[in-house]
Amino acid sequence: MTRRFKIPLLFGLFLLITSLTIVSQTDPAKASRMKMQGMYLYQFAKNVYWPSEYNTGDFLIGIYGSKDLFNVLNNTFKDKVTGSQNIVFDFYESTSEIADCHLLFVSKEETSVITKVKKVLDQKTLLVTELTDISNSTSSMINLLYVNSRLKYQLNKSEAEKNNFKIGQTLTKLAYSTI
Repeated sequence: MTRRFKIPLLFGLFLLITSLTIVSQTDPAKASRMKMQGMYLYQFAKNVYWPSEYNTGDFLIGIYGSKDLFNVLNNTFKDKVTGSQNIVFDFYESTSEIADCHLLFVSKEETSVITKVKKVLDQKTLLVTELTDISNSTSSMINLLYVNSRLKYQLNKSEAEKNNFKIGQTLTKLAYSTI
């Protein structure tokens, strides 16, 4: 190959590799939001009381619709416990994959299928959703939402109590709103 073609080819390869590296890096703001969501989910796991028959074995937190959040949770909250139960995370790509879990998080990209998700849930599963619009908040027990760029949560105590969950006083007091 002549020198005339080597330089543009090498320059093109350099640009391609550089652009792929930039695209593959995670957005720090997004990573921060996911870590914050993870902290909320961990607190929900610790401060919501399940009926005693569900307090054995691993404590399974299912993630539906956000593989990135699943990866962050798996890395950040590995080896954490709630009570005497080890917390384990599972990722679901479709509603048909949703298995028996204690807490199920549904990302905002998947909230359009909440009705479908609720049909496959067991009564022992606490449903947590991420919302962009608070007007659609009555379908789950806990809703994560952003208010003035800050992560908040809304409790639907009647829905939770209907499924025999007891929400701790701390969670109730710190909620943005309760319905």
